[in-house]
Amino acid sequence: IFICALIALLWRDAGPQVSVDPSRTVAFAFGKARSEELGSEDDDLPIKTGPLGWLHYDVILASRTSYPVALMIGFTCYGNVLLRKESGDKQYPSWIFGWLLGMVCYTYPGAIFSDLMFVSNAPQRALSNNNILCCFSFWYLVVQNSDAAYKFLQQKHVFVWLTTWWLADATRASLLFLERAVAEQPVFARGVWQAFVWCGAGPVARLIEKSIRGHPVPSLDKVQPNSMNFLKFPLIAMFWNMIFYMCVLAFFTDCGFLSTEPKLDMVQCAAAHEDFYGFCTYLPCVLHLCRAYWAMYSQGGVVIFGDGFCMGARHEFLRK
Repeated sequence: IFICALIALLWRDAGPQVSVDPSRTVAFAFGKARSEELGSEDDDLPIKTGPLGWLHYDVILASRTSYPVALMIGFTCYGNVLLRKESGDKQYPSWIFGWLLGMVCYTYPGAIFSDLMFVSNAPQRALSNNNILCCFSFWYLVVQNSDAAYKFLQQKHVFVWLTTWWLADATRASLLFLERAVAEQPVFARGVWQAFVWCGAGPVARLIEKSIRGHPVPSLDKVQPNSMNFLKFPLIAMFWNMIFYMCVLAFFTDCGFLSTEPKLDMVQCAAAHEDFYGFCTYLPCVLHLCRAYWAMYSQGGVVIFGDGFCMGARHEFLRK
């Protein structure tokens, strides 16, 4: 009954949840009317054909103003797989704590802590979205109660593509949260600390959660080795990808959002350079796939599971 209710709620809210700036409403309405009068501007729109066109325009670029369910499904699925794996492949000891801690510590820690630290009035977008509630709850029930589903999601190739799915959402969200943090207060240091919080909140929150459950807590050098190698460690790659994204938009465009008289804030600047946003979203995913299959076949079919494979934590192995 509960799953049926979640599906019904997800179906009702499946439309994009777009945040509209009231100050731009009149201009938007005028532009729409003007377009209808001329009838020729549609000729300049990009052609969104095929699965790659759908992925690029309707998912990745559309995620700048809404949270596509296509990304949400894979992201919440991986978070729940990781939750059960960190519980010793067993069900979480208590569903009422597992539901909450799975959401806060294993699925959306970066979003939650970024909102708390860098956004005025802390809107907590991850906790205010019905679609997220539905997707997360669905996967929580499936992964916690179905051994067959849990084992399927750990299969070698399935797991690689699931983590890539997760990484695509995590990467594009890291860039958007960075934009909003710097746009609210255009200071370079704010962007740097946003990158630290986004990349560090998840692993630290999971260590705290493990200590609460009484499980052994690994040392921090096991969570993330002291290395700058972004080709080897995805967590390091995500951090430097955020810094690279901010520096290019700040110093190699004419937006000037860090200057005393900016032409555009960082959100507006990134919207004007959305192809660069797409590039910085796809690049970590390509690196991840190359790293994953290289590790898989160079290690004789062994896949590194958990944060060590996607975000840089412990080294558990999932064999053939």
